[in-house]
Amino acid sequence: MDTKELLQDILKAPSSAAAFSRIRYVGALMEEEQQVTFLKELFKAAVEAREAGSPEGLYDLLEEWEASGQAKAGGRSRVLRLDATPWTPLTVPISKAKFALVTTGGFYVEGQEPYETDGPERQGDWSYRVIPRDTPRDRINVAHIHYDISGPQQDINCVFPVDRFAELEKEGVIGQLADTNYSFMGFIQRPDLLMSETAPEVARRLKEDGVDVVFLTST
Repeated sequence: MDTKELLQDILKAPSSAAAFSRIRYVGALMEEEQQVTFLKELFKAAVEAREAGSPEGLYDLLEEWEASGQAKAGGRSRVLRLDATPWTPLTVPISKAKFALVTTGGFYVEGQEPYETDGPERQGDWSYRVIPRDTPRDRINVAHIHYDISGPQQDINCVFPVDRFAELEKEGVIGQLADTNYSFMGFIQRPDLLMSETAPEVARRLKEDGVDVVFLTST
């Protein structure tokens, strides 16, 4: 095993652990020299934290490297410039409007293909999944390594509030909740493909379904 492979093995973050969602970029994107520097500083900070009886210095070091890794990840993202923000006025009262949920929380139904949480060459995954409102909740799974998914694993409504909107429908606050709702997985490093392929497809489906309002939940 050469030095590069060794460093990658040491710094490989568990894919299912939300605590590693930020520090993982140190192992995934940084050069060998930076990774060696990180490990040296981490070793030194761990010993100093033990001697001082306080982990604050260690925490500060991790946050510093997390910020650096995220900045590097952001620099690799393909950010698109928009000339204007489209705006569509609501033409019906909320109490008569048909709502649909669209989330970037990484939800998919059992039997559907899970998302590629990093995607090819770490480009993410700009595909979407159809989530019928009557899907048994125990058949709705979540695949995302870039936010803490412990909440939605316990109750999907904290990110994908399908039950709350069903209650609003029953109470007459909204007209109705659409039978078909949609999820993306928010780690998308190719927004150009999202905007040219999958987002227009979902928008077309929503329009064909007669949806008046889309409630978007991000992570």
